[in-house]
Amino acid sequence: MTNDIHHKGSYFSTLVETCESIRITTSKNKKVDLIVQYISGLGEDSLPIAVLFLSGKIFPRGSIHNLNVGFRTILQSLLEISRLNETDIMRIHLERGDMGSIAEYAISKKKLVTLFNSVETLEEKLTLNEIYDRFKKIANLGGPRSNNDKKNILKGLLMRCSPLEAKYLIKIISNEMRIGSYDGLMEIAIAKAFEKDIKRVREAMLMSGDIANVALLSKRDTLNFVTIKPFVSLSFMLADVMFTAEEIVKYFDRSLLCEYKYDGIRLQLHKFGKVCKLYSRNLADISYAFPELTNSALQVRIKKVKTSQKKRNVYLDKSDVSDIDRDDINFILDGELIAFKNDKPLPFQELQKRLRRKSMTNSILSEIPICYIVYDIMFYDQRQVIKDALKSRKRLLANFLFKDSVISIAQSKFVSSVDEITHGFRKSRDEGHEGLVLKDPLSQYYPGKRGKYWIKLKEELDTIDAVVVIAEYGHGKRAGTLSDYTLAVKDYTTNLDDDKVGSKNGNNVFGDLKIIGKAYSGLSNKEIDYMTEKLRSIIIRNEGSRIIVKPEIVLEVSFDIVQKSNRHSSGYALRFPRIKNIRYDKELKDIDELEKIEAIYQNQFHIKNKNEYKK
Repeated sequence: MTNDIHHKGSYFSTLVETCESIRITTSKNKKVDLIVQYISGLGEDSLPIAVLFLSGKIFPRGSIHNLNVGFRTILQSLLEISRLNETDIMRIHLERGDMGSIAEYAISKKKLVTLFNSVETLEEKLTLNEIYDRFKKIANLGGPRSNNDKKNILKGLLMRCSPLEAKYLIKIISNEMRIGSYDGLMEIAIAKAFEKDIKRVREAMLMSGDIANVALLSKRDTLNFVTIKPFVSLSFMLADVMFTAEEIVKYFDRSLLCEYKYDGIRLQLHKFGKVCKLYSRNLADISYAFPELTNSALQVRIKKVKTSQKKRNVYLDKSDVSDIDRDDINFILDGELIAFKNDKPLPFQELQKRLRRKSMTNSILSEIPICYIVYDIMFYDQRQVIKDALKSRKRLLANFLFKDSVISIAQSKFVSSVDEITHGFRKSRDEGHEGLVLKDPLSQYYPGKRGKYWIKLKEELDTIDAVVVIAEYGHGKRAGTLSDYTLAVKDYTTNLDDDKVGSKNGNNVFGDLKIIGKAYSGLSNKEIDYMTEKLRSIIIRNEGSRIIVKPEIVLEVSFDIVQKSNRHSSGYALRFPRIKNIRYDKELKDIDELEKIEAIYQNQFHIKNKNEYKK
């Protein structure tokens, strides 16, 4: 590996100059040219780090490292090295909206540091490798003093930064880069900088998910060595959405594979030799949370499909396979992890309880049992199979026999008419699932791509009318606007008393309103500007980055499902909320009651309890 520690490009200041140039141009081609000019001259030591930082990342996707530096740690660092107080910084935060701009202003006001109390040699310019090493040190910190130790490391870096360098250092740390150098643009720049086919760069990115490694392999001219292999998590193939069977039949005009859409966690299962690992949708290793699944996967048996078996129904049961062929096949599977007990599904958030625990006890395993429903395969017996047709991949899955009910194969069948799809959809909904997924049987597996090879058939989302009770300032492009809204519904067990609602006296400032959650997507910029002006006119209390307001603005909010939640006074939360409309025509008295939320939840729960999974 080349050592470029003294190369100009290895200095953080050069990266910062490039970032600022990228930020101020609106031309996509100019952004690409700026990135190409910068990364093409970097050595192998600095290139991966620079590409990560430009992409707004610190560690590669799926890395075991996590910085965990929060707002308070950054704030305290800036307070201690500047002449500002917390009121000054919060004012700048409200004006500019992102932590990077606060850091830029704070460092311009930083205190003079004498030779005797300086921890760092301030004359030395920061290098990319030095910053990355400090980030890894921060990520490895733990224990009761870890926040203080993180703060001290961060202070040491900030003391050596110019105001502009501080801005981008904090932007990287706080995941607020937002200069337009996203992965897609980086792929184009990498291909251009190292004279590679853009299709090959994109394919390598989809297979590895690591933009830094793709850049390094492109520089080394070894990009063709990128292939699917166990324990290198892939981006998942994604489905498009349609809302009617008629739309689907008209678009495809041929038979499709039909499967239930399950309400669980999308999961990759990687097995190689005597090791098995599980990867979530963000490509994080979550094997620790589901030990019974990894144990079951290690005991998979592989059988051959009888050649005489007709394939109208792709799912094959045990009578369709011959004697044991091998039990040492390596594979990568794609599927959905669901929680269920006594053949009945448990609420989705039960799975989340297991993810929040770092160790599993027998009581947790018995309290929240699981089933992994497999619907695709990407790697089988030393070769990648993503370019095989889906119907061929399904035949491979039919070879799998599992030791227990922890793993099962998704039921699949061909459908071609509106009636068949509609019947399947209603059956899925009646059994407590989200709908159907329709798949082109000739399609390849496209990691990371969303398209019409797979189609989700879902009903239009439910909606409720709720009132805004808290508004928070946004970040980045939404800086200075009130764009995040906490919503409430009426508690039907009491009368809504206008004298109580929004009262400044007592702890319960919302009276008979019960908070149901937050929503921040769905409105146009013009609507957000309107909301900001209106909300500022009805402030009850200013709490810095958020305001409590009189409950006057009613929003129509769509959502996926209702979940139980201890975080909100209603006892419930909306999953995937989205603002559909500002209801100018409605007042506080017109909002929905908690009774409606409870009814929606109970209906969901009742439907799901009727379901029995076929193993």
